[in-house]
Amino acid sequence: MDFRQVVERTQALNLFWEREISKYLKTKPSAVLTKEEVLSLAEAVQAQRGGVSGLDLTDIWRAWADGYKELVKLAADTTRENARTEILEIYGVDRPISKASVER
Repeated sequence: MDFRQVVERTQALNLFWEREISKYLKTKPSAVLTKEEVLSLAEAVQAQRGGVSGLDLTDIWRAWADGYKELVKLAADTTRENARTEILEIYGVDRPISKASVER
């Protein structure tokens, strides 16, 4: 793999991760609803149910945070699995470095 291919692949990976993270951040509860909308929605639900609110923002945040953790874990796992190979390709190493060649 030549240097240009490595750079193009790295740029493609960056675009992929930026898109995935951006997409997920757009679904963050505070990005989707304003405080006033949440309060008015909670009041409406509470009034409809006779004073018992069925809207639990903690559960919404927990679900969002769990999904975000999975995305971060996937990114970390991908980096861990591929980083060594990509670094070797960037520096032009096309075969494993043997112990004997290092000791010379």
